[in-house]
Amino acid sequence: MKKTFSLFIILPILILSCKKENTVEIGTVTERTPEELASFVEYAAEFRFNSIQGESVSLSDLKGKYLYVDVWATWCRPCLQQLPAMKELEEKFRDTNIEFVSISVDRERDKEKWRKMVSDQQMRGVQLYAGTQTSFHQDYQVSTIPKFLIIGKDGEIIDKNAPRPMDHRTGGINQELVSVFEDLLKN
Repeated sequence: MKKTFSLFIILPILILSCKKENTVEIGTVTERTPEELASFVEYAAEFRFNSIQGESVSLSDLKGKYLYVDVWATWCRPCLQQLPAMKELEEKFRDTNIEFVSISVDRERDKEKWRKMVSDQQMRGVQLYAGTQTSFHQDYQVSTIPKFLIIGKDGEIIDKNAPRPMDHRTGGINQELVSVFEDLLKN
């Protein structure tokens, strides 16, 4: 009888104490400082690569604009299929706050092939050469190409796996990506 009586007293206390901890008061908002909010944002890792013109360009140099980053290589057929749509997007958003950045991950021995392709294809935007021997692949989780990213004006990662320029169903520019760009430009 003593054990049963103890259970009837202790069990409700335990249940009530657990319920109280798991209860969420609806309608309350926790105010966060700008520093606390910044800690929830993932920032892009710094990089520095040479441009097609031979100039050193870093992520910091590109701050202040939204970046649409294309990680590609000259030997990658799916990468090359994106070129027409990429050119169309670059033209559509030419006078905006979006910078198109293409980063080649070609091997060192194919660097001249990269230069020739950029020239022959009249590729615009910021053309950078990363090669294969950098931490870039790990920092940006590049396991396959093409890979597209959207980085914010302050270096924050907006989308690690951004939509491709080409809509594979229509062969035209990806309207989902156009909508993303338009939404970014509204802010």
